[in-house]
Amino acid sequence: MAKKSKAAVKQEIQDLAIGNYKSYPGEYASTDEQAFDNIRSLAKGYWDSRENKEVARDEQLDIRQEDYQQWTIEAHTAFMKAS
Repeated sequence: MAKKSKAAVKQEIQDLAIGNYKSYPGEYASTDEQAFDNIRSLAKGYWDSRENKEVARDEQLDIRQEDYQQWTIEAHTAFMKAS
């Protein structure tokens, strides 16, 4: 993965998340606690499945797991508004 900005990584994560929300609306198309558990799990999955070059990028850009969590929540908010 090429060197990117934090904003570019955020957009990439949010695009992935929205794709998941659209693919599995039964798991994400609500604002109940189960949906938020699924969102947190999705963010953790993105974090845990990073390749070495993505880990290095995130370290260089000071991106933390909490950022992935926040970005997937923001993407869910946008997804719910668009639905």
